[in-house]
Amino acid sequence: MEILPRHTKLSRRSREGETEQILVTNAEVLMIVAALRRPEFRSGMVDRMIVAALRGGLRPLLVLNKCDLASEEIWAPIREVYESLGYEVLPTSATQAIGLQELRDRLQGKTTVLSGHSGVGKSSLIKALYPDWSIRVGDVNRKVGKGRHTTVLAEMFALPESGYLVDTPGIRELEPFGVTRETLGQYFVEFTPFEGQCRFARCSHQHEPDCAVKEALGSGAILQRRYESFVALWESLEA
Repeated sequence: MEILPRHTKLSRRSREGETEQILVTNAEVLMIVAALRRPEFRSGMVDRMIVAALRGGLRPLLVLNKCDLASEEIWAPIREVYESLGYEVLPTSATQAIGLQELRDRLQGKTTVLSGHSGVGKSSLIKALYPDWSIRVGDVNRKVGKGRHTTVLAEMFALPESGYLVDTPGIRELEPFGVTRETLGQYFVEFTPFEGQCRFARCSHQHEPDCAVKEALGSGAILQRRYESFVALWESLEA
């Protein structure tokens, strides 16, 4: 009946690499679920999701799930890193009911997109939060079958209090659309203070001399793990 304004979007590069594939529009939060154990924490996946969120105007929320399987000495430094970058981080455990009320509070009244690789406990978290739901979020991939790599099937679920939760199989293989090698650095917030300080205007921050980002890496102002995520994503992007 009408086309409403688009304020935010979560999109990826299509398989052909030429077009934009819109996954979700007008969501507010991208909830990135990452396991601390079984499977091991993958900072590269988290950083890629953060880039996609920032590119589309969504706020990243990092959920460190299965915290009962890892000591605080393991997950506290991860939390400290991402909180220092300005991102909210919640340690959770579906089996031990850790952090569930805090997560429920973050979801209330917002439209949140659920993201994360298989096995990190997304479905277990949702079932722990809303045990009366008859909908199983994890069923989405099985319903799509072979077409899940090419077909986007997004489903929006109304939350009991208020707000919505959106799940889509397409989020698991995500190359952010509209991000280039030249613009990638602006989505790594710790790179921002060094913008324009490299010798070369189109510095890749990898091989060039007098690179301010590499100097910051050497001094500890930029963490090695985050720098490696930048390089991996840079290499996956077309020139």
